[in-house]
Amino acid sequence: MSSKVVALTGSPGTGKSTLARLLAEQDIHVLRLEDVARSVNGIHASADLNEVETNKLSHWNWNGNRPCVIDGHLSHYCNVDCVIVLRCHPSELRIRLEQRPGYGPDKVASNVEWELLGGVWSELAHLHPSHKVLELDTTEHNLDIERVIQFIIGDNTTDASIEDSILASIDWISAEDATESI
Repeated sequence: MSSKVVALTGSPGTGKSTLARLLAEQDIHVLRLEDVARSVNGIHASADLNEVETNKLSHWNWNGNRPCVIDGHLSHYCNVDCVIVLRCHPSELRIRLEQRPGYGPDKVASNVEWELLGGVWSELAHLHPSHKVLELDTTEHNLDIERVIQFIIGDNTTDASIEDSILASIDWISAEDATESI
């Protein structure tokens, strides 16, 4: 196994922590983004919130001898070798976020809009255009864990890069009912 670092990213509510737990159960090393941020003094406390300073995340390096997955919606700001992007249909994402404590209407709307627009892709294109990517739709809760593990431990030579995947990425705006979710 290689010692590559994989970002597990996506809008809040897409299932990152659920997938991270499943990966940990399969003996994949998983780190929480907050722990990575703390290790580089990248947490800023303000108004009862802990904000991650994304500019500091690139200072973190993995020195382990096996693959590492960083679980968090800003994990792609870390030094990573490839990226897993979780997506969820905006109407389902709204339902999930409305059930979360601390997610008021504005926060729900902001995150649903970010997902609808595929906002993470613009960040990925800027940060890691040549990195390999695996995009998964979690709307129906049917993840292929074996495919994910193979992406993590494999050499990724047949996987597409971020810049090659953008045009083929999930497009919620074209979905008939997605824009009604805002």
